[in-house]
Amino acid sequence: MSISQINEKSWDEIVKIQEEVYTDIAPEDVNVLKSKWYSSPQTCSVFTDHKGKILAYLLAHPWASKHPPKLNEKPPINYSSNLFIHDLALATEARGKGIAKALVKNLIDNTKTQNYVRISLVAVQNSTGFWGKFGFLNMPSDEIFSGYGENSQLMVLELDT
Repeated sequence: MSISQINEKSWDEIVKIQEEVYTDIAPEDVNVLKSKWYSSPQTCSVFTDHKGKILAYLLAHPWASKHPPKLNEKPPINYSSNLFIHDLALATEARGKGIAKALVKNLIDNTKTQNYVRISLVAVQNSTGFWGKFGFLNMPSDEIFSGYGENSQLMVLELDT
């Protein structure tokens, strides 16, 4: 079992996981998901089992605005010292095995070496407790778009560089 960067062959399995996981919000089109990867391939990863099957994925990309991006829109390709976690999703069979924790820890460790100073995200489907374990703090925002679902919350982690 290992963490690796996403590649072109990863997308069928990523789309299946996305469709399985999101019950409160509509899944995004694969081309929109790929745009996150294209904008920052070094901050997007998958977790695979010993047979190479993808069990989870994480998509993150630079994002210059203090407001979160809208869903279903491709990000501009630009540099920012802020990284936005667009998506972290696990197949049902992967839950409870520490895989999400491993992907997030891997991302945080890698972003510190890539000159990022902050990671932000929108916690969906009641996931604020999970993100809080990594030090993400709730940030007030009236700019969370309805597509993120009820009770979504902007969260930010300031990195020690």
